[in-house]
Amino acid sequence: MAAVNQDTTSVVLNQPNNSGLLIAIHPLTLLNISDHFTRTVIQQASPGPIHALLGIQSGREVEIFNSYELQFAIQSDGSIRILEEYFITKQEQFRQVFPSYDFLGWYTVGRKPSMIDIDVLQQLMSYNESPLFLQLDPNEIPTPARSLPITVYESIVDIVDGQPQPMFIKAAYKVETGEAERIAVDHVAHAATHQEGESSLVSHLSGQQNAIKMLDTRIKLLHEYLQDSVNGKVPKDHDLERQISSLCNRLPTISGQAFEEEFMTEYNDVLLTSYLATVTKGIHAMSDMVDKFNVVANQNSHHGQGRPRRGMMG
Repeated sequence: MAAVNQDTTSVVLNQPNNSGLLIAIHPLTLLNISDHFTRTVIQQASPGPIHALLGIQSGREVEIFNSYELQFAIQSDGSIRILEEYFITKQEQFRQVFPSYDFLGWYTVGRKPSMIDIDVLQQLMSYNESPLFLQLDPNEIPTPARSLPITVYESIVDIVDGQPQPMFIKAAYKVETGEAERIAVDHVAHAATHQEGESSLVSHLSGQQNAIKMLDTRIKLLHEYLQDSVNGKVPKDHDLERQISSLCNRLPTISGQAFEEEFMTEYNDVLLTSYLATVTKGIHAMSDMVDKFNVVANQNSHHGQGRPRRGMMG
């Protein structure tokens, strides 16, 4: 392999990107980037890590959901050689869990793309004809301040001096999250102190639980008042009864067929989830019991082998 130089001006095209590619990055990938960079700084590793990007591409829409570290070797000329055996094994393992995820590109840490990144691009083009390249610049001060110090590049082939040459071109991206991802990120990002011992998500759910308990208590109080009023135990207050009637009339109707079907569907889903949790606990308990039984059986077999056996005549 030829010597690799660090020229950054000849690997990035300074022209508008008209490919129309819509790139969406999910929070797990960003968390992986931050985690990998932090570990690299603490371990004082050099050069920066290289990681594969996984996701789904449908037409011109690309969603990056996850990532994992790639193993590589540094050659004598300073170039990087991706270990293909590890890469293929990792891809097969991810496909067993996420069969819809494809290899979309890679990311690393650096200020600008260089010929080293072009060399990595040429190695990865055998697995994706046009892989994406995401680069984190931890020293960059993003503008505006709420943006992220990352840049996404598309890989293209341009004609340079009559020869085809792989190049990079900047691409726009957006951060996209689902409901479950927003809850998980909020749970991680707003971790509580040791004195509190819980995150904001736990506090939010506890507040909702207390509000529901209070609502239930007040509904029971009103119900008891109406029963006592009908039975003559307390004097009737027509003004209060009109307020209760008005409150009940403001509630949405829940006696329709559509509501009953939706309610029973959600009710059955909750029961199924509870049943699965019970089955999982039972399987775990059974597994522990089998492990303990095997340990006891092995100990008994060892003791039995150590004692002399009696013959038929004693």
